Amino acid sequence: MKQQIQTLSRLARLRGTLVQQLLARVAYQQNLCQRYRNNIEGLSRLCSYTAPMTTPLQRDNQHRYKMTLHKMIELQRRELKVSEEGLTRIRGELLAAMRNEQMIVQVLEGKVQEWERQLARHEQKIQDGLASQAWWRAHGL
Repeated sequence: MKQQIQTLSRLARLRGTLVQQLLARVAYQQNLCQRYRNNIEGLSRLCSYTAPMTTPLQRDNQHRYKMTLHKMIELQRRELKVSEEGLTRIRGELLAAMRNEQMIVQVLEGKVQEWERQLARHEQKIQDGLASQAWWRAHGL
């Protein structure tokens, strides 16, 4: 029983470590998504900026600049979508890992309680044996 408890404890620690790693990955992925959102917002602000255009070359340059910004925004949106899908997947893995960890913890707690009951019964048997020996000695039998 003690070996089972030790094995379950190690397994629970491993599962706990996995949960912590997945929590870190979720945090990283959330930060990555936020960076993409910030990039999109910043690029959109750049697109809205207009300067006075006096020559056809300036208008052409601004047009090309804005086209490039729109392409970058679209790229950032695609990257954001991929990151959000990754975040959803990692969150699913995290929930599964947390459920597995909780199952192991519950099984471990059950084994520990069972072990404690066995120890208490064993201790009670020893106490009963000692008490009966003392009673027999006290009554000279």
